Amino acid sequence: MAEEQASLVRARSDSENSSKLGSFGSIVHNMTYTDDRLTAAEGSGDPGNTANTAASPPDDGGDGESGELLDYNDTSVLEQFHEDALRQAGCGLSQLRVLTATGLAAAGASLELAAIPFILPSAEMELCILPHEKNWLVLISLVGGSLGAVGWGVLAERLGRRRTLLSCLAVNAVFAAIAAFMPTYGTFMMARFCSAIGSGGVAPAGYPYAGEVTARGARRAALAAVAAAAAGGALLAPALAAATLPLTGASTLVENKEHFSAWHRYLLLCTLPILASLISMIWTPESPRYLLEVGREVDAMMVYQRLHAGNVVRACGRRSECRLAELALPGKRPRPAPPAPALAHVRHSVKMFWQAFFQLFSSMYRTTTLSLTGILFFTVSIQFYLSSYIPSTVLKMANEQFEASKTIIQNTTLVAEHYNLTLENVEFTNVTFVDCAFRDMLMSHVTFKNCSFDHVAFANIKSSYTVFMGSTFVNSTIIDTDIEVGRELDPWCVLRGTIVRGVRGGCARHADLAWRLAAPLAEHRHAARAALLAALLALLPRAARPTVVICGASVALAPALYLVQEEHLLYIVEAAYRGLATLVFFAVVAAVVHKYPANLRCTALGLVVSAAHVGGAAARAVADAGPPPAVGAALVAALALAATGAALAARTSAHK
Repeated sequence: MAEEQASLVRARSDSENSSKLGSFGSIVHNMTYTDDRLTAAEGSGDPGNTANTAASPPDDGGDGESGELLDYNDTSVLEQFHEDALRQAGCGLSQLRVLTATGLAAAGASLELAAIPFILPSAEMELCILPHEKNWLVLISLVGGSLGAVGWGVLAERLGRRRTLLSCLAVNAVFAAIAAFMPTYGTFMMARFCSAIGSGGVAPAGYPYAGEVTARGARRAALAAVAAAAAGGALLAPALAAATLPLTGASTLVENKEHFSAWHRYLLLCTLPILASLISMIWTPESPRYLLEVGREVDAMMVYQRLHAGNVVRACGRRSECRLAELALPGKRPRPAPPAPALAHVRHSVKMFWQAFFQLFSSMYRTTTLSLTGILFFTVSIQFYLSSYIPSTVLKMANEQFEASKTIIQNTTLVAEHYNLTLENVEFTNVTFVDCAFRDMLMSHVTFKNCSFDHVAFANIKSSYTVFMGSTFVNSTIIDTDIEVGRELDPWCVLRGTIVRGVRGGCARHADLAWRLAAPLAEHRHAARAALLAALLALLPRAARPTVVICGASVALAPALYLVQEEHLLYIVEAAYRGLATLVFFAVVAAVVHKYPANLRCTALGLVVSAAHVGGAAARAVADAGPPPAVGAALVAALALAATGAALAARTSAHK
């Protein structure tokens, strides 16, 4: 097998090297790396060794930055050493610990975003969220996730995968818990925005981290396991909602009388995977590939040894001695520079931040970056467009059916009638009420047109979309209700000898008591199961799941949005798109992990995910405008065609 040569530069002193390497050998200058192990070159003491000595790099001791890898070696040499070390370490419990931590992080981030539709009915009642404001709860999460993906992706190259993941998870957990206690819409939105910034770092730090501790043969399975965990988080959202939240609008209105209502408890439960991920990372090491990249090869060797020692129970390979010999060092190494001033350090960090993005668009990576970004941008745009369009379409159909089932009572007189149960979807026209009572009840979607109320008592009533139009009240009482003059009682109502007092200063919006939790539960269950199935299909070889074909299937599926007008069929269409989007996301993540060097892959994945979040936010805003089905189907087809074009460009560049 052809020999490859490697040389590394570290910022550690020689005395530190000798003290840390006592257990597994010393670092020797001018080594030659083979596919099985590192063997000494000339002067190493091995008789008969005729391997060529690695060429020493030029003396670049004038570089004032310490702890950075000098770019005089081919990155593939480090990659080859890393792959050989992982192959010797094997895969087993050590990798399982990392996959558990990253999987829980991905599940928590997915759960947090999937939980928003379930908390909206309760939150909009309690926080008085107006219809045009509630859409911002999703958009603010996407914007925060976009900013977080870019920032944490760059930090993962500087701080390390594990350290960055710990930081973003801590931010996510703290602000997600704070959001559960916020009493106003503004503070709740700000806490959710900060929480989304934290969750935005899970993908750019978590997927490379999982890939970099797993050998090449098992890497696809490791990435698929993280994707499956994310789908599991999305599936957990409706399960927790069904167990925690009220199932109808009426029960939601009643339950909100509690000091700490169910949706607050639901948000706290959604933070559990994040907390579990933080705890599980106590037993995980830093990515050894990152440690090699920043010149900390001693720490990297210790991680390889730790991985090998932890794999007592192995899932692949057979247990053998870990023959991680010595890393090669150049014959002449620069002396570590003294610590730079804080301002210079900040200036250098900003410089490195921008240089990372410029590298992504250099001639070597420009086509790959643009094509992968385009694939995920258009695919995620479809997913978030459907996540708004299909629920609104189903709601429109439900409202039409609800309106058609309305009970109409007209041209009659009701005497001594007592109502103390929920009154829903009823229209009274030209009805006279005499000595009647409406007490301790809910009134939802009730209309009184040109009605007369003589000695009628309204007491302890909660109403939703209830209106009195041109009605007359004589010697009646409206006490301890949310019925207000000028709102539920329109300007044409006449009050004669009628007492209106104890009226609660209600919100300027109507609570929709006709809402049912069953519809969003069914929608999210279908979509999450499809994503979970797609994550399992990602285990298939790449040739069995070509990205171009997957994007083409999205084009072929678009007409169904126009032709299908039945609730459960629409959920199936959305689930099919979710499965395709999961396969595309996995393909993009795998491509980033394999095609970019270690010092760029987190930045690249952060940029791609950030652009996808922006596309999702824009597509959701378009869906909220309510385009007709034909326009929606055409838009989805256009986005799928654009994704297909980007996939073709990516495949073409890969063959060059």
